[in-house]
Amino acid sequence: MKELKILAILILFTLITYIGIEPFAHTQMSPGVANANFDYEQEDIDLAKVRIEEAINALKKAEEKFAENTADENLQNAVESAKREVETRESDLVTYQELWAQANEIAALEGNTESGEELFIMACASCHGLSSQGIESPFDAALSSESYGVAVPDLSLSGAVYDKKFLGALIVNPAQALKVSKKFNDENPLPMTPFYGLEDDLNQETADIIAYLQSIAPQDVSDKEVFETACLRCHDMKYDAFYSPTEKSALKGYMGSNPPDLSMMIRSRLADYLENFINDPQKKLDGTAMPRVGLTKERTEQVISYLEKVGDSKKDERSTVGIGMIIFFVIMTFFAYMWKREVWRELH
Repeated sequence: MKELKILAILILFTLITYIGIEPFAHTQMSPGVANANFDYEQEDIDLAKVRIEEAINALKKAEEKFAENTADENLQNAVESAKREVETRESDLVTYQELWAQANEIAALEGNTESGEELFIMACASCHGLSSQGIESPFDAALSSESYGVAVPDLSLSGAVYDKKFLGALIVNPAQALKVSKKFNDENPLPMTPFYGLEDDLNQETADIIAYLQSIAPQDVSDKEVFETACLRCHDMKYDAFYSPTEKSALKGYMGSNPPDLSMMIRSRLADYLENFINDPQKKLDGTAMPRVGLTKERTEQVISYLEKVGDSKKDERSTVGIGMIIFFVIMTFFAYMWKREVWRELH
């Protein structure tokens, strides 16, 4: 009986730790965010509103502190900084609303693939290749790394991998669509320039390019091919001997630090976290230099599947062994308890 009381106490404190303390600590270290939303328009507008609310709350706190000591110049500066942050966040919301209104107009148009092919050759092929169509980029990995800081992507699979409406937003306003406008601005422009159109109808020309990219893209794309298209420009996968073509020194200058190898990321972050992070890095890590890539939900799941195959190939086996071990310990606990009763029976 004494041993059972001790066991009960241990179980109680374990439950308090994992039901009470651990979840609280987790919310402080990694605040929860809304689930990944692959309606990128709604995702951006919702997050922009959240950021406005956060900035307003920060401003209120700064004003309250300043009211307690109006002679403190640092507190006054904090108030002014908080006001500017509110203005910036409100401006971001307007920018996203305008961007996605234009992207919706582009998505509603019927694209012409023949016109799109001509437009791609005239406007896009100066940087991007389409290897599936025999169009090679004029930049090899070394030259594009030196010129832009990152390898220029081949767009052969882009029509199958990326969300259609996101492609429209990306073509007309890359920095805003990728959510890297904090890092890349007028003083430090993003290497990918916006498409301003070649004639009069920018939206129709953009729709034509997207229609062409979708027409040449295969329907079946492997998990590894999706990873290569969306992630390999920056990230290595050394467990699969799959390495970014971008020169590391150039990439560090472009991103601010070298992006991590993703071989073990699935075991350190798990699938739910990665889905949210791929969907919108800013939501999980505000201010990160990692761009949003605009994958569809299906393609995001393929990236995660690839990460699991490479970084956690023994997952199913490990789960099976875990269940077996639990059953083993339950059986052994029963026999240990029966043996203890047999040995100490005469003393109780």
